[in-house]
Amino acid sequence: MCGIAGGVGTSAPRIEELDRALDAIHHRGPDERGTFLQSNIALGICRLSIIDVGTGQQPVSNEAETIQLVFNGEIYNFQALRQLLVSKGHRFRSNGDSEVLVHLYEEFGLDFVQQINGMFAIAIWDTRKKTLILVRDRMGKKPLWYSLKPDGTLLFASEVKALVAAGVATTLRRESISEVMQFGYVNAPRSAYNEINQLPPATIGLWQDGSWKTSQYWVPDFATENKISYADALEQTKVLIRQAVERRLISERPLGSFLSGGFDSTVVTAYMAQLMPNKVKTFSIGFNDPRYDESAYARAVAKYLGTEHVEEKLSPDPALLLQQLAGTLDQPFADSSIIPTFMLAKFASQEVVVALGGDGGDEVFGGYDRYLAAPVMQRWNLLLKLASPLGASLTTTGVVNNRKIKRVLSQIQSHPSLAARYLSVISLGQQDGLQTLLGSDFHSHGSAIEFEESFARAGARDDLARMTRSDFEWYLPGDLLVKADMATMAHSLELRSPLLDHDLVEWAMALPSSYKIKAHQTKFILKEIARSLVPSELIDRPKMGFAIPRADWLRTGLRTITYDLLTDSTAQGRGWFIPAEVEKVLADHMAGRDRDVLIWPMLMLELWARNWLDR
Repeated sequence: MCGIAGGVGTSAPRIEELDRALDAIHHRGPDERGTFLQSNIALGICRLSIIDVGTGQQPVSNEAETIQLVFNGEIYNFQALRQLLVSKGHRFRSNGDSEVLVHLYEEFGLDFVQQINGMFAIAIWDTRKKTLILVRDRMGKKPLWYSLKPDGTLLFASEVKALVAAGVATTLRRESISEVMQFGYVNAPRSAYNEINQLPPATIGLWQDGSWKTSQYWVPDFATENKISYADALEQTKVLIRQAVERRLISERPLGSFLSGGFDSTVVTAYMAQLMPNKVKTFSIGFNDPRYDESAYARAVAKYLGTEHVEEKLSPDPALLLQQLAGTLDQPFADSSIIPTFMLAKFASQEVVVALGGDGGDEVFGGYDRYLAAPVMQRWNLLLKLASPLGASLTTTGVVNNRKIKRVLSQIQSHPSLAARYLSVISLGQQDGLQTLLGSDFHSHGSAIEFEESFARAGARDDLARMTRSDFEWYLPGDLLVKADMATMAHSLELRSPLLDHDLVEWAMALPSSYKIKAHQTKFILKEIARSLVPSELIDRPKMGFAIPRADWLRTGLRTITYDLLTDSTAQGRGWFIPAEVEKVLADHMAGRDRDVLIWPMLMLELWARNWLDR
């Protein structure tokens, strides 16, 4: 795991600029540093040594030194790929995965990426073609940002702060304010700056002679359904999860597991316990507030599995913690669950360098409460289109009593299309409310329109598939994986996610929806797997999630900083929000009406601005 940076073109970074960029992301790779500089090309890396600690230095080249490569991530099938390449005559100087990528590209060209199972952001300089190739993994686990200068020079880095450190001048992209208020994040390919973009997941970028183009190399299939019995699906899913976990156990540095108490991390940890020769080291945190504390469940799972469990009960200073986090997040980000993830990563990094987690279980196996509405939507969708008042009647007459389904159906009258209804359900703030709160220059419908159009396009076999596809394209890469990467790499900790193994994802996307949502239960098939690994009482309980007492914090430990930051002349001078409406929202919240869903993104936007935009 590493941080990478570099550039190509007439104004490519010099060594001083490259060093500044690497300094900015030193936390991603504190073990060693490497650079490659020639005329009009610069590649740099700060390395977190995990595989091939002794000889895995980067940049790495082929025998003829016509190809240079730096990459951030792990290639889980590199040993099998190495054997293939040796059989084709390639010679190796090291024992890790980075040199495998060089020879793989040498052998297969751009198709090399199809051979890889892993998480990665790769930069390749091909001196023969004078071409820079940037590649990002299928899910978007590893970030890659870039800036294209007017003279055709391309700069890239693992984090935005490295591009800024290298000299990229930035201006605010106004639409990003509305996007953060609605979604909580800015999704690829955009950023909060006009001058910086994200390379989207599963994308190859090619630079040659000042020309830049991108292409997608992998698209999950949401249209095809596997006609398989439930019993066979259950057994094959077990096999694939076990294989995904096993692939991610290779490490020369201490390795452990995030054990939250939820059954996603429970499944991952249980397979680790079966596969590892020594006791698995597990980590969990808890809060003194029992509403947000799953540590007792994590402790019970750890005891059953026989892990070496380490937990910590936290009573953090919210204001101090928020300031620390704001210094890490170089893009505005409003998912407050990054706070417990950040604290857990800091805690675990004291003992391990690699951790496995349960990220992706909800997206892959249909775990969100909002998915419960999919069968109802599928059954009633035609009628809903013809007569939207039916949606309200379903919830008022007792036809539908499940509160999780009713939340979605309650949007029917005001949002006649399924795309609009789903957008309403997943949004932090509704468009009508944001229109009142946001200044006229900063209210934009652009991303909402884009979301609805992408949701409604062809290629999904049913409503659950449409919801899942949407979350794979927006929420997963824009929010969850950003959170996981930034929170862990801030502490030089590598996080691996077996449930996002692309072989497993491809398999799960083709499973019948009825295997995922069944009898008003989400993640039905994964829950059954979990029950085969640990006692049912550890699984069959209400979902809590990884959260903080956000609303309470805003009334107590964060009250002063929130008022100060959102109502002073600096904040008001930006014109992002209408001051009177901000005061009203704050007053409502302090009076006991929870408005944290609006206050939190405003606060995170302002903190980001003061740490990064105002520099």
